[in-house]
Amino acid sequence: MCSKNLRRLAAGPALLALLLPLVLLVSGCGKKGDPLPPLRTIPIPTKDLQVRQQGRTILLEMAYPSTTVGGQALGGIDAVELHALTRPPQSDGSPPPVEPQEFQLGAELLVTLRGAELGSATVGDRLEFRLPLADPLPEEPVANIFAVRTLKGTETSGFSNRVSLVPGEPPAAPQNLGLEARPKAIVLSWDWPEDLDDPEGFDIFRRLAQEKGYGKRLFRLGGSSRTYNDGRASYGNRYIYTVRTVGNVRPLVHSEPAGEREIDYEDRFAPRLPKNFVALAERGSVRLRWDPSDAPDTKGYVVYRKGPSQDDFVRITRDPILSTEYLDTGLASGLRFEYKLQTVDTTGNESDLSAPVAATTR
Repeated sequence: MCSKNLRRLAAGPALLALLLPLVLLVSGCGKKGDPLPPLRTIPIPTKDLQVRQQGRTILLEMAYPSTTVGGQALGGIDAVELHALTRPPQSDGSPPPVEPQEFQLGAELLVTLRGAELGSATVGDRLEFRLPLADPLPEEPVANIFAVRTLKGTETSGFSNRVSLVPGEPPAAPQNLGLEARPKAIVLSWDWPEDLDDPEGFDIFRRLAQEKGYGKRLFRLGGSSRTYNDGRASYGNRYIYTVRTVGNVRPLVHSEPAGEREIDYEDRFAPRLPKNFVALAERGSVRLRWDPSDAPDTKGYVVYRKGPSQDDFVRITRDPILSTEYLDTGLASGLRFEYKLQTVDTTGNESDLSAPVAATTR
């Protein structure tokens, strides 16, 4: 097939010169080169390893490894190794600088996560190592320098970025954590021991009840705070909250959690009544007007009326009306009618009835 096509193309010297690159290209038709070696699945070294102290635990976090050094998807990993090197801290108590070669030569393999342990350490798209601290801590402080490596089949990544921590006594935890559901927020409150100075701050953590870990903090407050309004909570979710004291920022040192509190955040709150509800007398009718309710989930309004011969108010709108005006027609002239208004939201919650307004028909 290749030679036949070439005979058709070879029409003359000039044309042949123009087509020479094509001839050289297609002259290899039918020939197969040496097979390419399989792509290696060397995981890319982790670059976002982080460390902090939570109470009497060292917590290390990293993104779950997902790519090779060549940029291809890993499709899962087999294990992650945590390596550690200990050194005396510097005179100011901070960890000493460590060169990569010093770490590679002196670090020891501390923990390997694989199989079920690897699955248990996976929280969302992140991996966590939890290392318990001695209680009490050693009298002489020790600087801990950490790095991780990822394993995929027979391939091993290079070392990650190095992180360091000198463990110390954690700060006191907040006390008496409480939750309260309100129409626009879940309100957290806690106490702080009166005999202690205000700490560096407080970190708020929230997770859905079906999640197994908190992940990143929801918000950080100053040390004088004792409440937090979570206005980002959504109805229909079940949340679990905790609060930790911030004892140090870099590296981050947290207290033990202030317990955990769970709340089923459902919309059980009545919408607010609109303002400026008025009744205007007309011939044989009464026109009612009001401002829109500021409740974002308002479904509509219900009107109640009491005539001159009635002892109580009677609902006169079967379904909630969407407008902010209602004309009550077919009334006898010269009689006084009273009205009340009610707001209904999309969940079916109903407000109290408004104060009555009245008008005498013309």
